[in-house]
Amino acid sequence: MSASLRDLGRRVDALPTTHFDAADLMRQGEARLRRHRLAAAAGAAVAVAVVVGTALLTVPDTRDAAPPPAAPNHVDTWVTTDVDGSTETMVVRKSGDDPYEIVVRDDSASVCSRAPSTMTGTGRLDGARELVIPSPVLTCDDESEPKVESGPPLEEVLRNLTFVHDPEADTLTDSFGLVWDRGETTGASGGMWPQSSLEEAQEAQRLADAGDPRFTWQVWPDIFPRQGQMDPRAVEFFTRFLQEELGWEEFSWSVAPGLNAGVLNDWPWEFVVVRCAPGRMNPLYTKDPEGRGCAPTIDEHRYETLRINADQPARHWEAPNGPSGIWVVTRWAMLQPITDTNGLLRIAAPAFQRQVQQVVPPSDAEATAFMRAFLQVRVDGEGAEEYLHAPAGAQNPLLYATTSDAPYERSEFELVQGPVWPGGWMEFKVRLFADGGSTVVEQPLVVDRGEDGRLVLVYGTLEDEDFPTTENGEALAEPFEFLDGEVTFAAAPPWDYGVAGWDGPTMHTVGYGGDDDERVAVVAHPQPVETGCQAGRAPSDAEALARSIRSDPDFEATAPVAVTVGGNDALRMDVTAAPGASVCEAYPAPLVLTPNDHHPSGVVLKQGERMRLYLLDAPEGSSTRILAIAIAAPEDRFETVLDATAPIVDSFEFHAP
Repeated sequence: MSASLRDLGRRVDALPTTHFDAADLMRQGEARLRRHRLAAAAGAAVAVAVVVGTALLTVPDTRDAAPPPAAPNHVDTWVTTDVDGSTETMVVRKSGDDPYEIVVRDDSASVCSRAPSTMTGTGRLDGARELVIPSPVLTCDDESEPKVESGPPLEEVLRNLTFVHDPEADTLTDSFGLVWDRGETTGASGGMWPQSSLEEAQEAQRLADAGDPRFTWQVWPDIFPRQGQMDPRAVEFFTRFLQEELGWEEFSWSVAPGLNAGVLNDWPWEFVVVRCAPGRMNPLYTKDPEGRGCAPTIDEHRYETLRINADQPARHWEAPNGPSGIWVVTRWAMLQPITDTNGLLRIAAPAFQRQVQQVVPPSDAEATAFMRAFLQVRVDGEGAEEYLHAPAGAQNPLLYATTSDAPYERSEFELVQGPVWPGGWMEFKVRLFADGGSTVVEQPLVVDRGEDGRLVLVYGTLEDEDFPTTENGEALAEPFEFLDGEVTFAAAPPWDYGVAGWDGPTMHTVGYGGDDDERVAVVAHPQPVETGCQAGRAPSDAEALARSIRSDPDFEATAPVAVTVGGNDALRMDVTAAPGASVCEAYPAPLVLTPNDHHPSGVVLKQGERMRLYLLDAPEGSSTRILAIAIAAPEDRFETVLDATAPIVDSFEFHAP
């Protein structure tokens, strides 16, 4: 599916860079923003390291090849909000040539059952801006033992943590993407509201449960109106915070209403809101319904920008994000200005720490001339790449010809919407004609302003669309690579990459229209599951894996039938979950296959679903011995989904090195 630029803020919190722009988002993860999944599912080590509070050390602000020696008694303070909503403060000390000494205090650590924790460690610089901490130590302040629910031991998770300093933003980013700012340079900030501590929030929760109107206003049973995503514009709580606590009269959530989109139930919510000058119209965006009423408050481009973290601390672990939990602001901070007024929009996300600024939008004449020139070079057969935001040019399909290699003969375009505040985006729909007009390729493209001020094109839409490119009305199948290109296949929207399961180097999943009920998973090194989440013994070949699945009492499986996939012999079988089948608690649902014997992940089969399995021995020279292709859907949709996935299965190709 194509990316939504208007809604881009919801999906940026896991990106490791310090700045981003609309085009950067478009090229993430198969060049689709919707396909960029949050890093939370990348493995237990990542999740644990972020949740427990990472020990981050200071790095000198330098771009030199080697850092200068630190001054004696050098002290820095850094702050961040952990993904569980707690606030972490780090003090870093250095004397002369001694190692950096750090103390990190987390006011509510998950591995300490929400008690405060203290982490200590020492480290030295590795290069100019990277710092490695060999062995940080975390202890619970209540003297209990830190407890990790699953995954590697805590010491292993924290070993050799690496952190990178961004001199321009003056932030630290660890290897898991968590970003810290200097405590003394963050600007205005604050903690919990309307309660000021976990104890007060727990008491407020008790009174809200009893119906006390002084606290029931902090509860919203229907707070997730759009596919599990909180929209702060619809919640009185956030309006009251801005008006009563900060004294803001007018404001807008439209830039990036929700940064953490609830991918994990126990993640806090993070929002960015900008302050609008009261009683003023925005002269740069008179036609945009959301931007015209929000004039900047700093100068003609820049806005006061606030980051808000919100959570349900009193019910966080009992019923994460549940309908009866009270909501509180856990932390807020005013974000710092950017240094330039040119370039693509910088959204003030936690990983970027920048105020929002609006871009001067292109005029109608400027955008029209630009689009005409771009489409003409596509008809001419060369030169289109220079108009596209690199490396997005390589991602724009059918650039010069149709799928049958017929060259384009003429083109046309129309403005869909824009300029859109605050990035000045203009979305166009283009049509290119070939074969005397009998073949029509249709695509959405967004005109954006590059960092040097010139216009560039981004492939995609400003709003979510199911079919970004069509040929004669049919969605274009898009290529996917697996195992570094050893396996390729193609899937046409609304089949969407990165949905419905854990994805990594040994497993890829595509789901139908973002729905995890209808999905196709490709698994390398597949292992059967003994019970629950526990991986069984690795099979010697596809036939042995089929026997293992058929003998598993948790499943009812048909006898394997010999078929061909991608020119290779394969076994095909259908599988359903037996009544009372053991479940993997991570989902919870029965687990059929896993690509990983260290952490629960893999191919899930829920009760009431059916799965079509293709098991094949990989070609000689492949990095995997066995490959599995699993198609799962509810029983009443199974045959329809099989028909829809037939082109995907037929497209598989193997390219052994």
